Amino acid sequence: MGAGKHVTKRIRILVKAFPQPSQKHEETVCCAGITEDGQQLLRLFPIRYRRLNKDAQFDRFDLVEMTITKASDPRPESYRVDEGSIHRLERGNKLADSAKVRLWTPFIAPSLKDLMAENEDNDRSLGIIKPDAGSSKFVIKEAAQSEQDDQNVAEMVFEQVSLLENPLKPLEKPRYSFSYHYTCSGHPHKHQVHDWEVQAAFNHYKRRYKPEEKALKMMQQEYGQNIPRRNLHFIMGTMASHPRTFIMIGLLRSGLDPEEVSKQGTLDL
Repeated sequence: MGAGKHVTKRIRILVKAFPQPSQKHEETVCCAGITEDGQQLLRLFPIRYRRLNKDAQFDRFDLVEMTITKASDPRPESYRVDEGSIHRLERGNKLADSAKVRLWTPFIAPSLKDLMAENEDNDRSLGIIKPDAGSSKFVIKEAAQSEQDDQNVAEMVFEQVSLLENPLKPLEKPRYSFSYHYTCSGHPHKHQVHDWEVQAAFNHYKRRYKPEEKALKMMQQEYGQNIPRRNLHFIMGTMASHPRTFIMIGLLRSGLDPEEVSKQGTLDL
C-alpha cells in the first residue's frame, strides 16, 4: 500500500486511544487494528468517533470495513481513514476467545527493549509486549502529580482548540492518571495508559459508586488485581511528534495464555 493509494480493508479493532482535540477535525480518536488476514497491525486516524453514526461506531475486536490511504507520516503503520467509508460488519463478541488471541499474538515483541531496537532499525512504531509475571503495579495519581513526561503528553492531548458551530460536549479532562509500573525481560518501565477504555471505566465506577474514593478502589481492584491475572499485554505505539518514544496506547488480556494458544495452533496444522 503505497502513499496516495486508496484501498478498502477489513480490520479488527484492537484499541481506541483517548480522544484528542484537533484544530482541523474538532476531536479525533486514533485507533489500532489488525487486517482481517492477520498480516498487518495498523494505526488508523483521524476518526471523529463521536461524530460517527451509531451503526458505524465500533468497539474492541469488532470487524470494520474502511477505505484507508498511507499517511505522509513516516511511521510505516500509519494510515489515514476515509471516515465516510467506515462500516461495522461484525461485533467482536462473535469472535471466539482463541481467535482473538491468535489475531494479536504474532505482533508480540520479545520485550520493550527489542521493540525500541526495531524502531531504531526499521521505524516500527506499533507493537505488543508482555510484562514479566507478577511485576505489574497499577498506579493512580492526581493528573497534576503524574510523571512529567506523561503531563507533557496530556498537555498535547488537551491543547486549546477552536470549536465548530455545533460542538460536541467536551470530554472532561481526566483528573487522574492511570499507569503501570512493570518490568519487561527484567527491565523496569513506567507508562501511563492512554486507552480510552480505562478513563471510561473510571467514569462508569464514578457514576455507580459514591464517594469517589470507592470508584478509585474499584479501579485498583479491576486493573491492579483482576486484569493482570488474565495474561495482561500492553499495546505500545509512538507519537508522530516523538517517533522514537513509545507510550502505552492500549491493554489486552485474555483467560487464554497466548503461548499455549500458539502451541495449540501449531498442533492443529
